[in-house]
Amino acid sequence: MFPDYIIILLIAAGSIRFFFQSSEDVASVLAVGVALTSLICGFALAPWPVQLGILLTVLVWERLYLRTQPKTKP
Repeated sequence: MFPDYIIILLIAAGSIRFFFQSSEDVASVLAVGVALTSLICGFALAPWPVQLGILLTVLVWERLYLRTQPKTKP
């Protein structure tokens, strides 16, 4: 049995890539909708070690991203 969550997450990644390459408004909105739906379904269907890996990746990426941003005063 091939893991379905991998296919769903690949569909989400393809939709996100299509969103960044498309200049059409309707196509961009549809790509974002498909990507969000696929990410939610793929994350919900994934086993807990994969969910934990995705969560840790997002947390580390956010920490590194925020560290490279310049501090601005309000």
